Amino acid sequence: MPAELFVGREDEQSAVRALVDRACDGHGGFLIIEGPAGIGKSALLRQIQEAGTSADFLSVGCHVQVGQLEAYGPLIDLAWLIDRNRPKRRRLLRRSGEAVKQRWPELLTLVPGVGSTLKMVAETLSGPVPGAPLVENRTAARAMADALLHLIKERFPVVISIDDFHRIDESSCSVLSYLARAAEGQRVLFVLAGRDDELVANQAARLLVDDLVVTGLAQRIRLRGLPVSAIAEYAERMSAPDVAPVELARRTGGHPLLLRYSLSNRRELALPPTPDHLPSDLVAPHPEGIQLAEQVRLVVAARLSRLSDDDRRLLAVGAVEGPEFHSRIVAKVLDTRHDGVADRLHRLARDTGLLHLLPPTTWDDRLEADRYAFEHDLVQEALYRDQSEWQRRDRHRRIGRVLHEYSEDHRDLTQDLALELVRHHRLGRDWPAAGRVAHFVACRLSQTGASAPEVVKIAEQGLECVRRAPVDEETCRLRAQLVELLLTASELSWRTRPEPDGTVRLEALSTEAMRAAEGSGDANLRIRAQYLHGKVLLYTQGVPAALPLLREAWHEALKNGDAVSILLAGCEYGRQLPKTDVEGGLAVLARAEAAASEDDSVRQSEDPVVQRARHMVALQIGVNLYDAGRLGAALARLRATIPQVRRRPNLGLLPIGLNYLAQVEAGIGNYTEAEQCLTEAVGSRDEDEPDGWHAVNLAYLGARRVQDRRDAFGLRQLRDAQAEAAVTWQANLAPLVANLYAASLLSTVDADPAYDELAGNVLQDCLDETQRTGMRRSEIVTLSLLGQWHLSRGESQQALQFSARATEHLREAGWRLAAVAAEEILYRHAAVQRALGHDGEANESLHLARALVLKKAATLDGRLRDRFLRDVPINRSILEEAH
Repeated sequence: MPAELFVGREDEQSAVRALVDRACDGHGGFLIIEGPAGIGKSALLRQIQEAGTSADFLSVGCHVQVGQLEAYGPLIDLAWLIDRNRPKRRRLLRRSGEAVKQRWPELLTLVPGVGSTLKMVAETLSGPVPGAPLVENRTAARAMADALLHLIKERFPVVISIDDFHRIDESSCSVLSYLARAAEGQRVLFVLAGRDDELVANQAARLLVDDLVVTGLAQRIRLRGLPVSAIAEYAERMSAPDVAPVELARRTGGHPLLLRYSLSNRRELALPPTPDHLPSDLVAPHPEGIQLAEQVRLVVAARLSRLSDDDRRLLAVGAVEGPEFHSRIVAKVLDTRHDGVADRLHRLARDTGLLHLLPPTTWDDRLEADRYAFEHDLVQEALYRDQSEWQRRDRHRRIGRVLHEYSEDHRDLTQDLALELVRHHRLGRDWPAAGRVAHFVACRLSQTGASAPEVVKIAEQGLECVRRAPVDEETCRLRAQLVELLLTASELSWRTRPEPDGTVRLEALSTEAMRAAEGSGDANLRIRAQYLHGKVLLYTQGVPAALPLLREAWHEALKNGDAVSILLAGCEYGRQLPKTDVEGGLAVLARAEAAASEDDSVRQSEDPVVQRARHMVALQIGVNLYDAGRLGAALARLRATIPQVRRRPNLGLLPIGLNYLAQVEAGIGNYTEAEQCLTEAVGSRDEDEPDGWHAVNLAYLGARRVQDRRDAFGLRQLRDAQAEAAVTWQANLAPLVANLYAASLLSTVDADPAYDELAGNVLQDCLDETQRTGMRRSEIVTLSLLGQWHLSRGESQQALQFSARATEHLREAGWRLAAVAAEEILYRHAAVQRALGHDGEANESLHLARALVLKKAATLDGRLRDRFLRDVPINRSILEEAH
């Protein structure tokens, strides 16, 4: 195609190729390519790539729409581009869209984010979250640079081009400044390609370029018009050999886009001539480049001016939709017949070359529309800018409404389409509608197998929009619903450590939801927000802070009688009550399940929060039956529920369910099945970011390998799990990991005596935390393990103090607590008692443990019962030693 013609530029190609080769050899750096629009900046890089090199080429761009500035925009896109090519289970995020703030142009909260370093930045940067502290720009930029460099290393050697650099945001410039100094010893070449005539208007970009060039961290190439010899070749390849190259150079300045227009139309361009001299020096000043840029704009304007008002209006609406647009949407916005619009667009594409038809996609088929792309982004920009701000906003709103209408029952809703829906409402500044659409598409994405990060990102955008809307009952309702969805979808990767000022971002969000629910006038929404806040407090502060709120929400739901509220409040209260009362928790869950099963509004609900709660109730009943000693019923319930969750693993429920099933399988002696469940759970997350349940599953898997096979790799997994739990630190999960790690260390002390001291330190830290957070179940296990630890060191009296406290706490709970095997606690206690010569008391402990084992065995049939008694080591030991 003529638009793809590339001639000349031999010197420039040689210079760029040399830098690419140096980068491949480990001497990376920065290259700045400047020139007017359409001069061939991207074509130059494409030519190098097509010529063949060992480097990978990645390209992102900088975008501007109606005055909005996308903080870190091209760098987030770069991370997304790298992530798209990863295996699905290792992907980090999906493209964030327009993450914009009015006063602090930094990265909005990314949950989850890009790598652990970037996630730290995202969670500590000030956003619209109440009480969140500011982070100094330099700190944020440095962390962003570190995270990106970590990602980029996966693709070495690599050439990364950032197009339209003249539009880049200030935050990205700060990151690139750090990357420029880090890139020198890496196999990466960053190419910043931009329009020099527009660079002067972007102070941050201009200062970065000047700094990189002056300090020698970047090389600079300025592209100008083609020389006469290249113009002659261009004319010949355009089948116009009879044109005088010198005259063509005078009329076009050698600009490829002007050359194409001139040769295609065979007409004189009504423009002031450029200087006859076309310098070849790559780095010399070039005032004529500014003139060329203006000529290109004038040509585009002149071509557009030849259109009729009606045709120009068609294309103007298309330009608002984007670089690509649909005939059906143009017709809808203009409230005219689609057939006529389709005819005119087809004629414009045929006669003007300003646009061309694209191959259809499933979305195009859904719209029953042709999809066109503008010939050059300059055409789209010119049409977009030649509209009043009100026109652009109004058309964005109309386009958003049309897209929403067609997407409501579109089965193949994608992340990109979802972002487009939100984008048009945002750019139209219709904040309530943007929030509604964001909630709609986030819910839809969760139902179509999208990852939790995708759902979170859309919900975040919607929340930001609703925060800008006037406060009324509708916006309050949307605000509460979006926070609920955001927190539910991101639960696996919650971070709970307080900020330096004492605030916790999760608590700020759940508090925001409660306040919004109050303003909504919806009693059931208030219940939902209350249970959500209680759930957050469980993760951040522990059981004493959470249970009263959860209990109150549960009783309010029962009082109101709404089945959805009963399900949601009962699900969370029933999940947490077993930490102090297993049977009480089972009763709550059974009532919630019954209410849900009897109500059509629950069964038919497409709300992902409600759907998730239905499955969670079933799973929680299963694991609580196990905690209550009803092993057969627990196994049957979980084995029946997991396939349903696996078919719809939305909002991160599968890793939790697999963990529950693994506990039961291991508890009855099915160790192979338990390890299979845990292996699937560990591999089921969408990203490589730390999350609490991944840490728990990794710890259980490591413990199985240590205890079943004395596998040293299991200890490594446990160390990794402990580190991951320390990063996320969730009050209800971190102690589980610590106790599994400590127990495995104690079982392998003979392999390395250093494990003994390490186990003691882990247990003491865990005891301090569980006593602070009221996590009695984990405190009991920790106390019991501390008793075992002291006993192994010959410290019998100290061992008795800890072991007796564990046993007493368990007796107070009726020998039943979630995630606590009472018989194991009693068996350890008997060992301590026997070491002190208290044989009678030891036998009592063993007999009670034996009774608990036999009671559990009675809930199993045949082969499973025999396996439980024979193959579970703790059961076999208890039965052998109890007389």
